[in-house]
Amino acid sequence: MAIKSETKTLQLTFVDGASKNVSYSISNPKADLTKTTVDTAAQTIVDSKIFATTEGGNLTGLKSSQIVTRKVETLE
Repeated sequence: MAIKSETKTLQLTFVDGASKNVSYSISNPKADLTKTTVDTAAQTIVDSKIFATTEGGNLTGLKSSQIVTRKVETLE
C-alpha cells in the first residue's frame, strides 16, 4: 500500500535595493489565495520595511509569486 501526501508552499521572490532576489517560502497557504491578495500582502511587507538584506538594504518590490504543490507517494 502506498501512503500519499500533498503539501503546498507559497513562494515569494522579492527584489532588494541591490537588485538581488530574496525568496521566502510559506508552508500551507490559504486555499483561496488570489494574485491580488498576494500582491497586496507583499506590498505591505515592502512598505513596512520589516525585512532587509545586509548588502541591498530594504526590499523594493515583489518579483514573482507562486504556489508549489508537492505530491509524495511512499511505497511500502
